[in-house]
Amino acid sequence: MKKTLMMLAMGLAVVCAQAQSWKKTEADAPVKTKGWVENFEQAKAEAAAFKQPIFAFFTGSDWCGWCMKLKEEALDTKAFAKFAADNLILFEADYPRGKQQPEKIKKQNEELKSTYGIRGYPTVFLLDAEGKSIGQTGYKEGGADAYVKHLKELLAKAGVETADKPDAAKPLSPYEKMKAEKDAKAK
Repeated sequence: MKKTLMMLAMGLAVVCAQAQSWKKTEADAPVKTKGWVENFEQAKAEAAAFKQPIFAFFTGSDWCGWCMKLKEEALDTKAFAKFAADNLILFEADYPRGKQQPEKIKKQNEELKSTYGIRGYPTVFLLDAEGKSIGQTGYKEGGADAYVKHLKELLAKAGVETADKPDAAKPLSPYEKMKAEKDAKAK
């Protein structure tokens, strides 16, 4: 009985040690924020970790009509979200009139407004991981597809390659599965 208990305890210790090493490895890996961040230092850290530019959106979210229009027509769409997930770190510096913000965020945004010379909204900067401007834009007509195309052009001009990664969450249709199996057998 003692021998069985001793073996069980040793096995449990090995499993626990292995689980801790798995957990540590996962914690060391950088995690990209889904959606928008409002902490500029976090955005720069993610940009460096993932080697992606920052899409810095300077907005008056609760009073600027063109900002709301840009969000509705482009930034809040699936097409933009997909492009951003594959290619950008999303940062929003908001200058609201009616909603409260933490004092730390207000101060940060005022400093960024001064640093980048923001005089009107919406203003969008494409920034590298150090915060250096690699492109600037604002509202553009034409919806999400036109806006994504415009961003790709700005990024290409700055020498930044973009990727259109397949949507991993989308299940394959029966035809796509059959074709993939056939292609795999042919290789």
